[in-house]
Amino acid sequence: MRRTHLAKLTSKNQLTLPDWAVEQTDYPTHYEIVVCDGVLMLFPGRIVSLELQAQTAGIEPEVLRMARKLVAEGKKAREKAPS
Repeated sequence: MRRTHLAKLTSKNQLTLPDWAVEQTDYPTHYEIVVCDGVLMLFPGRIVSLELQAQTAGIEPEVLRMARKLVAEGKKAREKAPS
C-alpha cells in the first residue's frame, strides 16, 4: 500500500512522522537515514554494537568506549552540581 503525507520541517530540523507511517514500520525506536540523489529515505533502524559504530566512524572501539565513559562522567558531575 502506498500512502503519502506532507510533513513540515521545523526550525530545529525536526520532522513529525504520522502515526500511520510509524505503525506500518512496527514502531521502531530509531530510523536509519539515507539520502540518495536528493531523496531522503527512512528505514526502521536498530541500535548497533559499539564495534560497528566505531568502525563506521573510523575510530578504534576503545576510543569510543573512553569517549562514552567521559560523557557519562560529565553528565553525573552536572547532575550532582548545585544549581
